[in-house]
Amino acid sequence: MKKTKLLHEVRAVKSKKELENIIRAQRISEQVLSDTLKILKIGITEVEVDKFIKKSFIKYGVSILSFTPIVSFGKNTANIHHTPGKSKLKIGDMMMFDIGCTMNHYCSDMTRTYFFRKINKRQEKIYLTVLEAQEKVLNKIKNGERRAKVLDKTAREFLSKKFGASKFLHGLGHGVGTVIHEWPNLKKGSEDILPIGCVMTVEPGLYFKNFGGVRIEDMILITKNGYKNLTKVSKSVESAILK
Repeated sequence: MKKTKLLHEVRAVKSKKELENIIRAQRISEQVLSDTLKILKIGITEVEVDKFIKKSFIKYGVSILSFTPIVSFGKNTANIHHTPGKSKLKIGDMMMFDIGCTMNHYCSDMTRTYFFRKINKRQEKIYLTVLEAQEKVLNKIKNGERRAKVLDKTAREFLSKKFGASKFLHGLGHGVGTVIHEWPNLKKGSEDILPIGCVMTVEPGLYFKNFGGVRIEDMILITKNGYKNLTKVSKSVESAILK
């Protein structure tokens, strides 16, 4: 058991070349997301957007995705692992895009939540709460906290206090490398310690059945002095409202 963990720990720390591949994959994903936001219109379906995303990755020279894209509109955003369907985009809809691709076998991972044309007070409160939870975790990492269970607890307790314990339904994050989920794990009770040089996701979320959900996911590099955010897509509430 100890031997296996040691291999995981060695694998988690990324070389300069490995990191370059992860960042390149992320930059392509960001370009695809940017292109995708430009085609959104009333009546477009999740499936149509999903097809566009996959074609866009091919256009930018990507042959293998990190995972099947998650594209969800409206109430479907409450489903963490939603499969794109025939739901059509409407004004006021929440939209969630969870995408990633590979570069020389190394993965990227990112989630952004948007609001089509307008946002209501409940949607805004949920969004800002998730964003604040993520910022609280990032500040802990910035100040040297490396214990996975402490970081997960930081987000979980904050979100539970605001909306109840049953609305944050998954772990806070995971390592990223040649597979999309690798050691270490940011989840409840995890005994993992984040090593300097590993790449992690930080992805708090809130999900409300028959209403919708918000997840904001960044990919970060753990450094000696805290972290470096490898995700360059704005997540302010202003940028999340697509006019």
